[in-house]
Amino acid sequence: MEIHLSDYLSLNRILFSSSITKGDVMDELIKVSRDDGRVEDAHRFKHALLKRESIMSTGIGYGVAIPHVKLAMIKKFFITIFVHKKGANWDSLDNKPVHIILLIAGPENQQEKYLRILAKLVFVIKNPENRKKLIACNTKYEIYKIFNIE
Repeated sequence: MEIHLSDYLSLNRILFSSSITKGDVMDELIKVSRDDGRVEDAHRFKHALLKRESIMSTGIGYGVAIPHVKLAMIKKFFITIFVHKKGANWDSLDNKPVHIILLIAGPENQQEKYLRILAKLVFVIKNPENRKKLIACNTKYEIYKIFNIE
């Protein structure tokens, strides 16, 4: 099964953030996901994200964080993207600020699909040029185009 990131993205869930802390960025991610109709119970969603984050930071290094959660209340996978020009404090594995935040959320019983979506996202962001382009983007559509690969 071929994964197309465009199936999980929406311009409504691509934003530029200026929040300084991981907690504030998480609150923004949750609000945007809720406002777009992807999350019904924001409190449970936040609890699950923070629980996952407490196990190990989702700040993977290179200015990237990939918070992720799978919950029964989420019916379909979605991705919410934040770009942070200055960088947010995230307790990343390399102790550097995070500029690109890629939230993945979906149903808890679809591990294989989750791994395919994650692999496709990592394929895009492992390229240093793509990371530079993302941070330099000025519009949501520019960000969308970088992830809209087939």
